Amino acid sequence: MVMYGTDRKSVLLKVYRDSNMDKDFSILAKNRDAFILIDLQGKIEYSSHACEPFLGYSRETLHQITLNKLFVLDFLNQEQTFFKGREQEKLDNFDAQVQVIDGSILDVNVTSIPIFFEQDYLGTYLVIKDITSIKQNRLTMEREKEYHTLINNLSRLSEKQATAGQLAAGLAHEIRNPITAIKGFLQLLMGENVGNRIYFEIINSEIDRIEEILKELMVLAKPTKQKYERVNLQSLLEQVITLMVSQALLNNIQIVTQIDFSYTWITGDKNQLKQVFINFIKNAIEAMPEGGMVQINGSPLACGQVRISITDQGCGIPEDILNQIGQPFFTTKENGTGLGLLVSREIIKEHKGDLYIESNKNGTTLHVEFPLSSEQ
Repeated sequence: MVMYGTDRKSVLLKVYRDSNMDKDFSILAKNRDAFILIDLQGKIEYSSHACEPFLGYSRETLHQITLNKLFVLDFLNQEQTFFKGREQEKLDNFDAQVQVIDGSILDVNVTSIPIFFEQDYLGTYLVIKDITSIKQNRLTMEREKEYHTLINNLSRLSEKQATAGQLAAGLAHEIRNPITAIKGFLQLLMGENVGNRIYFEIINSEIDRIEEILKELMVLAKPTKQKYERVNLQSLLEQVITLMVSQALLNNIQIVTQIDFSYTWITGDKNQLKQVFINFIKNAIEAMPEGGMVQINGSPLACGQVRISITDQGCGIPEDILNQIGQPFFTTKENGTGLGLLVSREIIKEHKGDLYIESNKNGTTLHVEFPLSSEQ
């Protein structure tokens, strides 16, 4: 028998198929993955048993069709017999799409393995895998990598925060000593000088404010263990505002409050709660580089809850960015860490509270809700 060109290779492929498929000799014969064997014209000469549940077609049906009936045409070359930009005679791996029997499109990963027989290139094995599981594995690996990176970064950040806390405590202590002396001499001058008393009173009130700020700075700088206790919300917010008002004024921003929590208590760690509100007010200030107003409102809710709302007059947060706010290391600030809101959200969650963010072109509002202390 004489065989020429493509006809010869087709016959050889059939000989190869009949000699090897479904027998232990074939490296793929017992593979659990779906695979097909195609000739140089893109005709399916063989399909494994795993193809039937995976693709929905019977093996007999698959053997009657070509690649352009199985794969989405966008992935095939002009002759619709193989894949664009791929070399048939080399092992390759790529993603593609197939049309399963119900007409739906399935994302798959394909490994193509060339078939050589008696030194002739005859066709290709195509091992087809559901890409969903592959993507899930990739996603799991990426998330694990991100998690370990987050832990390492948080560890380094904690060391920096501890160092910064010690430095802040030292600075506050050093500043408080001369302030005490200045205040003492000012009181002496006030007793001796009766003129321009209003100036002395202004100086004295500003020194009192500096002392309050230093006191808050000392509290925040101390590395204390988590301590849950009844916290008066009015007192807590007033302390935070005292700490932040100077930064607001430096940025031409006014802090306006409408709260009445004199007899309102929640249960939590005072220092952690301060950290949350400091972060939120700081963000509101930074959202208004041209100045403006930060509005802080507080009101009781039904079912034993309380809400604190912090509103700025910035340009707002675009919707696509708003969905990413709070993700680790995501930040729009040039020197931001992307951890402030993440840490604050976790603190609120630990205190059995909730955080809601509303934003439009007129500004952004952060709503924080906490359960009231059972002992009111």
